[in-house]
Amino acid sequence: MITELNAQPDSTRALAQNACGYVAAAKLATKLGSGSLAWLAADRANSAALGSGKPELVGIARYQVACALLLNGHLDDAQNLVEETMEDLPAANTVDDERARVSVRGALLLLAAVMAARSGAGQNARELLRRARGPAGDLEGEGNALWTGFGPTNVAIHELSVAVHLGDAKTAYELGSAIDTDRLPDVLIGRRSQVHLDLGRAAMRAADDGLAVLHLLEAERVAKQAVSRNASARDTIRVLLGRERHNATPGLRALALRAGVHA
Repeated sequence: MITELNAQPDSTRALAQNACGYVAAAKLATKLGSGSLAWLAADRANSAALGSGKPELVGIARYQVACALLLNGHLDDAQNLVEETMEDLPAANTVDDERARVSVRGALLLLAAVMAARSGAGQNARELLRRARGPAGDLEGEGNALWTGFGPTNVAIHELSVAVHLGDAKTAYELGSAIDTDRLPDVLIGRRSQVHLDLGRAAMRAADDGLAVLHLLEAERVAKQAVSRNASARDTIRVLLGRERHNATPGLRALALRAGVHA
């Protein structure tokens, strides 16, 4: 179980700040696809969060540990950790705690859904998404408590990701066309670009390479470094380059050059 450690206020405050910094570093390392840095930062975030006595910080730190495990190819371990963390997260004592813990639990549910889809467990993934929709609606709008971005729109974005991982391009296109990313907080430009990254991957898997490039270009327009700093997007570009016919995919070569991807 998550336990609160006895510490002086100044000490716990410092540990909480350290945990926040390491969580941010782990998020960046995960987006860049650096497994070793993601693991190091997430592990340190978890250690500092445990000392802070804040269960919601422990929850989001363990979320990042799970992301690092996933990035390093340890899907089963990541799934087990997410399940244990959801069980360990206690009930809230205040309104602010409630919003933070609902958001962290929701983020864990969404991560679990994507991991279930990656392992081919479509029914389980859809059930986890269903469990996330209710709490997201209860928050009354979009939010970004503890950098989770948890809310109805983020649930929809993860539904899209699940469809892509399950190879359901038709559903992915339908979901993508219905998502209004303008509802997200301004700071969440990465989530906005994620819609186009996922749609680009869906189009690539459907062998619609021109559409895939268009979505990657739109992701880049929304967030300038969304493609160049995203490991999955670079993988998509490599696949597109590998099967490109001369002059058949306008914009691909320039996009690959900006992303630092070579044929």
